[in-house]
Amino acid sequence: MASSGSITTNEVEGRSLTLSWILSSQSVEKNTSTISWTLKGSGSASGYVMSGAFKAVINGVTVYTSEPRIELRNTTTVASGTATIAHNSDGTKSFSLSCEAGIYTYAVSATASGTHTLTTIPRASTISATNANMGSASTITITRASSSFTHTLTYSFGNATGTIATKTTSTSVSWTPTLTLANQIPNAVSGKCTITCKTYSGTTEVGSKTCTMTLTVPSSVKPTITSLTAARVDGTVPTSWEIYVQSKSKATLTINGAAGAYGSTISSYSITGGGYSSTASSFTTGFLNTSGTITFTASVTDSRGRVSANATVTITVVAYSAPSFSKYISQRCNSAGTASDSGTYVKSTVNFSYASCSSKNTITTATYYRKTTETSWTNASKTFTSGTAFTFGGGNISAESSYEVKFKLTDAFTSIEVTDTLSTASVVMDFKSGGLGVAVGKVAETDQCFEVSDAWDVKVYGMLLEAYIKAKAPASAGIAYATCSTASATVAKVAVCTGFKLTTGAAVLV
Repeated sequence: MASSGSITTNEVEGRSLTLSWILSSQSVEKNTSTISWTLKGSGSASGYVMSGAFKAVINGVTVYTSEPRIELRNTTTVASGTATIAHNSDGTKSFSLSCEAGIYTYAVSATASGTHTLTTIPRASTISATNANMGSASTITITRASSSFTHTLTYSFGNATGTIATKTTSTSVSWTPTLTLANQIPNAVSGKCTITCKTYSGTTEVGSKTCTMTLTVPSSVKPTITSLTAARVDGTVPTSWEIYVQSKSKATLTINGAAGAYGSTISSYSITGGGYSSTASSFTTGFLNTSGTITFTASVTDSRGRVSANATVTITVVAYSAPSFSKYISQRCNSAGTASDSGTYVKSTVNFSYASCSSKNTITTATYYRKTTETSWTNASKTFTSGTAFTFGGGNISAESSYEVKFKLTDAFTSIEVTDTLSTASVVMDFKSGGLGVAVGKVAETDQCFEVSDAWDVKVYGMLLEAYIKAKAPASAGIAYATCSTASATVAKVAVCTGFKLTTGAAVLV
């Protein structure tokens, strides 16, 4: 490498020609050198020699040519100028130069040529990088023009910057971007990172190049939930029970400790279970309509669209249904509980069921009676258990009147009741006091009425009343048949048409 040089032709008549050059400047940016050159007379003789046909060529370019002859002396400057020479991509450059003249003669008689090497121009290295997940290694490849170059690598990602390597001599650098860089893209899963490579020749910075790579937040980076908790909403359930009761309790579900990851924020919530769902971080269900084990599941979604692992909570709901009667029957009896058609006591058996709610619920029973002609009930002050016969009435159940008997069940939430009927004393025929009413199979109770006991059937012209009416009544009568029954058994079918009505315990002709 050189910063100056010259070539000199052969002497003719003691005279020669010299082409010299000096490095004026170099452009690292353009990768070029500028030289100053001079074409000048030289030689061992004094005086002058007539010369012409001058020519100077530098790096393949003719920089000067002249035909007219001149007096060529040792001090004669034939021509001068500058030339810009482009270097190779690695900054090196060797160039050719030549000169000639016709000294003493008209024909070219003196020539010279040579090759000189310019000072190398340092070149900035180029780089490339592979895309990477944050937390995983990426490779940065450096393509350099000179093995003597060193490089400093830095990165820029969002507002985060840092140094990857300083004055490294390696052409392949491994870099693991930290997970904390995810804080720069809280609303995205990937972003562009700029890598800058500064090239040094010794302590001199030659230049810099950049490239981009994609950094991705790994799929393992998700929002998190600390827990999902459930709290009872008792409503009408006694707090002391400390249980969930089917169709009576609710649950308040709460997501606890929901947090984004590396800069992300929570954008939505999800809670499902028990037939309910919500997009709130906390919500109260409606009544829990199924019993058994209920599992609620919660998740959150962050601003990157990532979904957390599920959090769950399980509750147990105790089965509940309202109390219900399955069977009931009442009959007249005496004080000893022995059945008697003319008894003034009532013997009843009631079958029922209710939900114990893990032995928290209790059932209360009550018994009432009244004459069918009365509106108010008398409390028999008698409780009962399912399937066990019991007697009540205290001898106050008149054999000459029909009665209604009411049974009532009450638990912690619901009261239900049913009504049974009790006929008068059983007789073949009875005339009501005053002579305005008559009954068959029972005591007469209604003025201007013919009553038939619900235990008896009616025959007309050898046909049961139902069959007779069906056979004799016109089609336009609009006959329908109603089944009179108690909880214990079907008593009779009665025709309902113009001229008939259905009353308790009897078919009454009007």
